[in-house]
Amino acid sequence: MKAKLILIFLTVCTVIFTGCQSDVAVKYVGNSGRKNYEDSFVFNGGLSAETVNVLGNHLLQKEMEDSPEIFIRELERLYETDPSENILTAIAETSQMIASSLRGDPDLAAKYDLTTLLYTSVYISEVTRKNSPRLFDPEAVIAVKCYNLALTELFSYLQTRKLHNASGFELTAAGGQKVYFAQPLFQMPVNAGQIAGFMLCSDYRPENLTHDSRRFGLGTPLICELNNGAIPGTVFAEDQVIPATLLIKIDDVKDMPRQKRASLIYLDSRSMDDITMHGFKLPLAQDFSTPLAYMVRKPQVFNLLQRTFLIEKTSNSEGLYHIEPHDDNRIPVVLVHGLMSDIRTWLQLINTLQSDPELRKHYRFMGFSYSSGYPIFVSAMQLRQALQKERERLVKGKHNIEKFDRMILIGHSMGGLLARLVISRSDDDLLSSFITREKYYGSIDHKDENFRKLMIFEPLESVKRVIFIAVPHRGSDLARSWVGKMGASMIKIPKSFFDFNAHLFKLLLNHPDAGREEMMKKFNGIDNLSPDGTALQLLNRLPMADIPYHSVIGNSSSAGIPGGSDGVVPYSSSHLDDAKSEIVVKSGHSVQQNPLAIQEIKRILKLHLHEKK
Repeated sequence: MKAKLILIFLTVCTVIFTGCQSDVAVKYVGNSGRKNYEDSFVFNGGLSAETVNVLGNHLLQKEMEDSPEIFIRELERLYETDPSENILTAIAETSQMIASSLRGDPDLAAKYDLTTLLYTSVYISEVTRKNSPRLFDPEAVIAVKCYNLALTELFSYLQTRKLHNASGFELTAAGGQKVYFAQPLFQMPVNAGQIAGFMLCSDYRPENLTHDSRRFGLGTPLICELNNGAIPGTVFAEDQVIPATLLIKIDDVKDMPRQKRASLIYLDSRSMDDITMHGFKLPLAQDFSTPLAYMVRKPQVFNLLQRTFLIEKTSNSEGLYHIEPHDDNRIPVVLVHGLMSDIRTWLQLINTLQSDPELRKHYRFMGFSYSSGYPIFVSAMQLRQALQKERERLVKGKHNIEKFDRMILIGHSMGGLLARLVISRSDDDLLSSFITREKYYGSIDHKDENFRKLMIFEPLESVKRVIFIAVPHRGSDLARSWVGKMGASMIKIPKSFFDFNAHLFKLLLNHPDAGREEMMKKFNGIDNLSPDGTALQLLNRLPMADIPYHSVIGNSSSAGIPGGSDGVVPYSSSHLDDAKSEIVVKSGHSVQQNPLAIQEIKRILKLHLHEKK
């Protein structure tokens, strides 16, 4: 019975406190769903009108069904006598349709995929070379879609045979051309050896994302899974992947018209929006939503509970992590989650913001993971130390830290309290006035190194702006409800944590005679959120740095009206008089997932970008 009650409590606690989580997921659709990946794909049961005209004018419909190989060669001969773009499109489109009908025979289907790529490459090269207005014709869209699907299927074929990273092999196209594959080209933020594997974005469908961060263009979007420790000194999020776009380059071989040379090209779609061909810019196919959803495909409810209530078992998951490889030219946006949460709480925000080319070019996302069972001053110390350590690492590596020192912190709920402490100042005078000088200098070893790391600090100079989202600056009544009290009592703070200065915690708790066990039950993350707790009373006495900070607040009843509550944190707790801006959106506690809140954050990021340093 007791175990059942605990399970019920944990479920209630997860639902109430984590209003912070996201239900974003990814669904595997496999190759059967690939050709529906691009919206309104051309092969929805038929050919385009122009291709039907080409086949009808030359009486080739029946031959396409009866003898596909002869049919393709007939079209190729027709192109030799009439090298028009509509025949190029017809070859590409019909080759792709034939390939789609031959998926049961991968070797044969690959021949037609290769033919599609041969002719769509010629088409795209020709219209860009001529700077032709036909690039905006429906035929151009058909050619690009044919190219993309053929490249997707060819990549799958090569990957199955472990040839997608190989060189020195040869394939034969349906028309008999010999295509020699040279070494693939990698224009990625990591090298080939740092990538554990590739998945096709078209094999997956994100679920529950409010924004579709994809763009139609040339190429095949990929999910690139990184090896553990891919970049020495850089810690990535769990199951970290990065987006990429695959292209293929096909060249003629001099004096050998039946020979071609090809290279697969892996591009960093996070840093490239287009490619230039013959002086003409072509949009690159991009998909940021699918890789992001793929990262969180594994359920984490138990891990979140464990990280809150069993702190000693989860220390290896704490700290600063990257959501993309480091780039000196981008300003870091560090996301700090709330109670019982992780990167999932930020997916809607990241997914929407990274679809904006300007933000994608100038910002990069990082996260900070911590056990929300720890007291907020401890977690803030960990955040402060992690950011300082990262800056020291960059300086030691002779990186340009100009952008790093324009950092923005975004904190949701408890995470906002940590962000506030990172830009606050605490010293002996402030602490002694809070506790009384007699107790501070008489009962506390204020010169102890561990004490000073925890309680004496200056605003972190690298942080130049903070965005507070649904932050309980003055606490939440939920923390002193029966759910909050039971949750606080279940948190297991490591005993070693109290050993270095038990006097401090007794005084901060205003329980000078409390024993260690009582302190371990009271002085923790949930207890710290109580409106009448000493932790928040002290926090609100600490002066903040003279930098802009913004409030994004939820009201579950109505928008734009100061007052009310998001169901966990009341407006009176979230409001800050000196905030540079404040917005109230109609939302529950998961304000960071609200589209209007995300648009406000987008506005603030652009403001920060264009303001003078």
